[in-house]
Amino acid sequence: MNSLTRLTSKLQRQINIILAISEFDRQRKASDSPIGSWESLVQPLQLMLFFILMRVGFSFLKGSNRFAAGGTTDMYFNIVIFMSTGFCIVFLFRNVALKALMGLKLRTPLYFSRVTPLDILLGLSLNDVRALATLSLGIFGITWYFTWDFRLDSPGLAVITYMLTVLMAIGFGLCVVFLGKLNKMIVKIIRRLMQRIIIFTSGIFFATFEIPAPARPFITWNPILHGVELFRHAMNNNYPIPDISLSYLATCSIVTSAFSLILYRTNESLLLESNDD
Repeated sequence: MNSLTRLTSKLQRQINIILAISEFDRQRKASDSPIGSWESLVQPLQLMLFFILMRVGFSFLKGSNRFAAGGTTDMYFNIVIFMSTGFCIVFLFRNVALKALMGLKLRTPLYFSRVTPLDILLGLSLNDVRALATLSLGIFGITWYFTWDFRLDSPGLAVITYMLTVLMAIGFGLCVVFLGKLNKMIVKIIRRLMQRIIIFTSGIFFATFEIPAPARPFITWNPILHGVELFRHAMNNNYPIPDISLSYLATCSIVTSAFSLILYRTNESLLLESNDD
């Protein structure tokens, strides 16, 4: 009983530390920006509108894809819902992973002995998770209010997909940070890949069933695509997801997080070193 009490107390203390770091970072950003804490929502909203316009333009150029295996995305989702679901998962991974890739820019909490580098990374990531969740829920709510066209068939699958994406992002970011200590060029290459290739192969503005079957292996290697399509399927179970697997997403998340924790436990001091990037 005493061991359980100590474990619960320790866990609560770590949660409080992470929440305090998250609040510290939020207040710091609010004081540095003319629009305060709203800044964390403005940039994602701008990017989301940009991708919605891309999707509209893409649909206009290719016309109605009546020969796709699943029909058209319009059969399953309002275009705003379709785009925002893809954006939510992709930029959740991107922002959380980039937090780890950028290293420890928020160094003040490290002056406290109980604060670890992992606490800081989790605290910083929490702000992005909350910002994107708030933005997505707001868009879903507005769409439902004006169109009454919103559904969530499998809330459990949606939560699992969301959490696996966060887990994979933190693990991936930590792995690259440690590899970057051996060769800083690795971090620069990964940043560029995340800004371009990964985003444009993650299904933000296209559906897997719209891609011809012979070409799908060129994009289904990307576990983020599986997260996006699974999240959409959770909202509408009629939405087809060929070649998409929850087990593949879970495997990628578990492997990257486990490997990153091993690296962290054996090389934690490396995260305290100054970044010259």
